[in-house]
Amino acid sequence: MPILGLVHTESVANQRFTNIRRQVFYFYPNGAFPLAGLLSMIKTDPTNDAKFSWWEKRLLEQRSTTVSTANGPFQDENGGNIASPFNMVVGTVYRIKVASTDLFRVGHVFRCKVDITGGTGDAKGIITSLAATPYITFRALTALTAVLNGNNENNAKEVLVIGSAYAQGRTLSGIGETYNLPVNIENYTQIFRTKFTFTGSSLDTSLKFDKTGPYKDKAKEHSVNHMIEMEQAILEGERGLHHVVEAINPDTGAGLPTYTSGGILWFLKLWEAGSTYGNTAATLDTDDNKRIITNSGGSLNEKTYDKYLERVFRVTNSTSNEKLCVCGSGFLQTVNQMYRSKSTLNASLPLDDTYGMNVVAHETPFGTIYYKTHPLFSQNAVKRYNALFVDMGNLRWRVLGQRDTKLLKNLQPNDADYRMDEWRGEGGLELRFPESFMYLQNVQDYTP
Repeated sequence: MPILGLVHTESVANQRFTNIRRQVFYFYPNGAFPLAGLLSMIKTDPTNDAKFSWWEKRLLEQRSTTVSTANGPFQDENGGNIASPFNMVVGTVYRIKVASTDLFRVGHVFRCKVDITGGTGDAKGIITSLAATPYITFRALTALTAVLNGNNENNAKEVLVIGSAYAQGRTLSGIGETYNLPVNIENYTQIFRTKFTFTGSSLDTSLKFDKTGPYKDKAKEHSVNHMIEMEQAILEGERGLHHVVEAINPDTGAGLPTYTSGGILWFLKLWEAGSTYGNTAATLDTDDNKRIITNSGGSLNEKTYDKYLERVFRVTNSTSNEKLCVCGSGFLQTVNQMYRSKSTLNASLPLDDTYGMNVVAHETPFGTIYYKTHPLFSQNAVKRYNALFVDMGNLRWRVLGQRDTKLLKNLQPNDADYRMDEWRGEGGLELRFPESFMYLQNVQDYTP
């Protein structure tokens, strides 16, 4: 191409090498937590099968609640109706209808706080027999005046075991016993695969951003994506076995089983359903067993936050009374606003070398919380105002055999003029006692 006159830089712009820095500056979402922080912190245990399980046993409180009919929960010794109100007499035998007698035995001493005319009182008795209806027959230990026993009166009152008492020289005959079986919880391992390929020519081509070629940059990008996918599965994976019996095709996976591993939120939903762990179901944020808090109003005050903290700290692992709060930047901003409104805050800012990193520790009356913003939360517009309270002692990553995540090289056919490598691993989440976790959502504002 002919150029007339004085030659300047722009007249040869297409022919210039220009000064290009041979380095790629990577964008990393801001956060005080690694992109795959949970995965890196969870202890790893092996499994020899894609389906693995464990046993959980809870210390059940020996309690039930009264069931009131049109004639109230109390009856006489023979099942006859008792007018309302009535006077409970020490030494007299009564019956009381309850939701369940499974955790009671003959000889138990119980206490039931009941409504009486003008107030409340403690009805106490020794259980003399149990009926499957279910009824508890008991000999009264306390005298109470004007116990209400009308239509749906004294309904859903707690009946709590407060000891046992037996006559001298009594045999064991007729006493009975109770036993709570452990619960078997199951999950699956999941295969994570991330391949990356190059033509033979491209591997030997020097690039503007790397004179050695594209391999290092592409391998790094795929390793980051691979670990993020595993991290997301730990958070939101759904347990399942997907297997359609049909002609096997390895290229498409047809006819071959696909296992997916349940994540933390899946276990919290399982807990809230109330059909697996022996707990009652929960649907409202105010329900005592609720662990996925919707917080539809978007605002949070200190009193409500304390209620949630008390709830999640009732159960902890056997070694520490602490929780890791993995959250978005928006949630932490709101919590910081809440703390700054107080004259004092019992905290260490920062606390070194906890969970392998610097953290902000908040000492509560219930236990210690360590706050860390997670970049996968902060970058997501929905999760930015959410927080996951994690009991790290109750988490395990179960790796199938030797299939922990590794880089497998040169998987291409022998006659191929390309190279194919892959990040591959297989594992699943073991989460014990989901009631020790909580997912708090939509905390966008603080209400004093």
